[in-house]
Amino acid sequence: MRLLNKLSLAEKLLHTGFIFLVGLGLLCAEAYLFVTHTGLDGKSGVTLKDIQISYYGDRSSSKLQSVLPTMMNNGGVSADEKPVMTKAIDHWIASGQTKAEYESQIKPLIAQHCLMCHSDAMSKQLHNPPLSTYDDVKSVAKVNEGMSYNTMFMNGMVHLTVLGMLFWIAGWLFLQTRIVDQIKVIAVITPFLALMLDFSGWFATKSNPEFAWMVLIGGALSCPIALLEMGLSLLDMWFGLPSFLQQRIVTEVPGGKSKS
Repeated sequence: MRLLNKLSLAEKLLHTGFIFLVGLGLLCAEAYLFVTHTGLDGKSGVTLKDIQISYYGDRSSSKLQSVLPTMMNNGGVSADEKPVMTKAIDHWIASGQTKAEYESQIKPLIAQHCLMCHSDAMSKQLHNPPLSTYDDVKSVAKVNEGMSYNTMFMNGMVHLTVLGMLFWIAGWLFLQTRIVDQIKVIAVITPFLALMLDFSGWFATKSNPEFAWMVLIGGALSCPIALLEMGLSLLDMWFGLPSFLQQRIVTEVPGGKSKS
């Protein structure tokens, strides 16, 4: 393969079209990840807590617990009864949401204070979740456990195959530049290692939120490094490179001496 700066005009245009379209696609992927992860912890930007909520979930509170204060106010629960109802529901959720405890402790409270708005009939009119049965209440008492394993495997299949192929092509183009070999070695392998760190971090974080740093670092290095490779390939192909990035070319001269 010839160096990129030695290609014909048609070949340069072919590679340029690829770099621009794929580069735009990778920027869109980064923007999508930013939009879907940012703000989950109530703060701006993507933080470790956002990553933890995405994959491990927020297991400190269920949907039922988060809306319970509003439900009690709307249901006319007295100030004295509110702590009792809150404690009963917290205990039921923390102890595994058993049907026996639901029948004895939770169902009477729901029937007394909640079914005026959350019966099957009223739920259809008000678009509220029904709370008529054990299964109804249990469905809103689940804590947020983050992304499911099925979703992670499906996303991983697309993530690894598509990005792996794009990183290979971006690296292959980068190897045809005049950049020093040491930079090439580091640059071409980094996106693959970062992608594996990112992907394995999904499952590690799902088990333990302390591993969220793997996802954050992996995502920060994979696509951006590939974009940098393509950007430098484009620069060398059309305009050339700064001298400090260029490989020194040693040539033999008459007399057995060499020059660079």
